[in-house]
Amino acid sequence: MTLVPTVDLSIWDDGDRAKLAHTVDEALTRVGFLQVVGHGIPRATIDAMCEATAAFFALPVEEKLRSAPADRASDRGYAAEGTEGLAYSLGETTPPDLSESFVIGAEHIDGEDPYGFFVPNIWPELPENLRPALTEYTDEAHRVARVLLEIFETALGLPDGYLGAYTRHPTRTLRVNHFERRAGAPEPLPGQMRLGAHTDYGIVTVLYADPVPGLQIHGPDGAWHDVIPAEDALVVNLGDLTAQWTNDRWRSTLHRVVPPSGPGPSRRRSVAFFFDGDHDARFECLPTCQSAGNPPKYPPVLGGAHLYAKITGGRTLAPADAMNTAADRG
Repeated sequence: MTLVPTVDLSIWDDGDRAKLAHTVDEALTRVGFLQVVGHGIPRATIDAMCEATAAFFALPVEEKLRSAPADRASDRGYAAEGTEGLAYSLGETTPPDLSESFVIGAEHIDGEDPYGFFVPNIWPELPENLRPALTEYTDEAHRVARVLLEIFETALGLPDGYLGAYTRHPTRTLRVNHFERRAGAPEPLPGQMRLGAHTDYGIVTVLYADPVPGLQIHGPDGAWHDVIPAEDALVVNLGDLTAQWTNDRWRSTLHRVVPPSGPGPSRRRSVAFFFDGDHDARFECLPTCQSAGNPPKYPPVLGGAHLYAKITGGRTLAPADAMNTAADRG
């Protein structure tokens, strides 16, 4: 059995739902990661997103910085290489990450915003196709996340719509990471990563990544394992809120992106859609994940307070003051 199994989401529409939910349950219990095919995102949507993001990151850094937020804690816009460190979300101090990123949230949100999760997006003038390409891809990734939530309900023995009640006005974020080592670049500092070791923060992450080495996950055996996406597959993993929800039945797995091993130029892109729940929802142990012999391990937490501490830690390079799960710390 491979460390990260591949499942076909199209079975949810016209196949054995119980078997699919059981397979997902086994994978999320064992490793906290999946690869999914049959997700239904059109190839043209993925290609347009790849073309537009490649064009944006090829711009001169001075042009890209015009899309940087005025407030470094704001999870929007462009962040240059060396200005973020995801390991800070775990309360750790490391060299800054060797990546640049562009982040957007939902285009249209109604309701209160006490944590600043729904601030306007920062759209650059160039390339002109970036906004429609990322907006269309985000809508598709959001649809996939909703399907996954339905599967999770069945896998956990919960009624239909139980988890959906925590996502009526969810925080949802798309983060495009670009990793490029140019000719003549200095060697990384000791312990420096393209993305530092971290767990994701919320409910579930849907990731498109170039099929090249870089992503590693900390496996149940305590070792780091490479994960290279299969053809047409998306990588899915859980965040800390889901681990807390499930009382660590399911894993929020430590992962990182390592620098390339060989010399010379190197490039890699990943596009992560984070589906993180309602800011005002009270997340506490699910009824099917606790018993007299297995009481809740974590106190209840508001989704927004948890997410805010995690995000600002990575963006401001200050160790986060947030609750972590029992995920392995390698």
